[in-house]
Amino acid sequence: MNQKNVLVLTVGTGNVEKLEESLLKPLSKSIAQGKWNEAVLLPSTVTETHAVRLHQQFPDLPLRIKPLPKPGMENDADACFGYFDEVLGDLIKKEYKSENITVDFTRGTKAMSAALVLAAVRRDIPQLRYIQSEQRDERGMVIPGREEIAELSTTLATARRQLDTAIHLMHRGNFAAVLKLIPEKPEQLAERFPETFRKEAAGLRRRAYFYAAWDRLDYKEAMRRAKRLLPEDDLADHKAWVCDLGSESDESQHGAMAKWLQIICCDLLANGRRRIKNRHYEDALLRGYRVLELIGQFLLFERGMDSACLDSKHPAVQCLQEKLKKGGSHGLGHVKKGCLTAGRDNTARLLKILNEPLATELLRFDKKHPKIKAKQRNHSILIHGFTATSGSDASALEDLYDHLESLLTRSCPKAVATKAKAVTDPFPRH
Repeated sequence: MNQKNVLVLTVGTGNVEKLEESLLKPLSKSIAQGKWNEAVLLPSTVTETHAVRLHQQFPDLPLRIKPLPKPGMENDADACFGYFDEVLGDLIKKEYKSENITVDFTRGTKAMSAALVLAAVRRDIPQLRYIQSEQRDERGMVIPGREEIAELSTTLATARRQLDTAIHLMHRGNFAAVLKLIPEKPEQLAERFPETFRKEAAGLRRRAYFYAAWDRLDYKEAMRRAKRLLPEDDLADHKAWVCDLGSESDESQHGAMAKWLQIICCDLLANGRRRIKNRHYEDALLRGYRVLELIGQFLLFERGMDSACLDSKHPAVQCLQEKLKKGGSHGLGHVKKGCLTAGRDNTARLLKILNEPLATELLRFDKKHPKIKAKQRNHSILIHGFTATSGSDASALEDLYDHLESLLTRSCPKAVATKAKAVTDPFPRH
């Protein structure tokens, strides 16, 4: 697309007794000031003849006349907006870049002028102009021939709108879109945002990077991004929470591992609720299952046992093995000599032998929430199946998550209470 320039002007009635002075000369002055490949006149059906007369004054300049399609539209701002927006859209689509279009909204009805300005802002046209004069007659009217061209930039309005859009997307967890809207390189940031908004835009981008890593469960990257946050980002609580999430414990340190998995559960639960809110039901179902599994794992870690490496000589493990084999099962899984593994159900059975108060509820959980059963869950398109198994009813998933939250609160009340604020409202309004 060549760097061509076009001027778009509204054409009104002017003073019918002094048409030349009140309308044609001011518009001619606007056309004459600048280098244009063409001009586009936007008259009403009433003023189309004025546009034709103006056209005749510029025989060497390609000049198109695009009158409003219907009589009376000149007093309907919404109708004018729709038409002017279409005209500007066609110019951008076929011939011109938005930055090479200048809009003059001086002459026309108030509805036409307002509509053209709104259409220009909508199309990201940065340059507006209007005809003004400080010299007026005794009636307060502009003295013909004393007019001047004044220019107005839409950059502040469009940049503010872009930031508002980024904030809107941030609140809804669409961090990738925020990163698309706000460039990273300083020179690109300066090109897209006036200095007035640059600091705010850079802050939004920092937070979006941080939140994006946190929301996709990449806690290590979130910790790295947290180091780039500034005090004015006001995310101290969230930084501390993410640092806890990213501080993975050694599995051999059972007590520390239990505490770490508790906060992982809190975060996964909140993450899953956001998936429900955004209608990512299959993702929410899998997160819900993982929370249920983790609750059993950290309850076992609290008792000095690891479900991925159980001592085959432990009395409770031996007791479980006997029960499983009596029931016709192959028993617990083998990892290495003297070390056994337990899945979610067997972890709950082992906890019952160890007199964990929540063990029975863990064992019966999938009876109340059948979608979380292995036979149904494993048929998810995200695991082994070919279709979604979560369904399209959010209420069933919300009920599942309420039950999980109740379990989590009763199994680790201190962790839930301490981290509640960061988990329930992770993306605050700024």
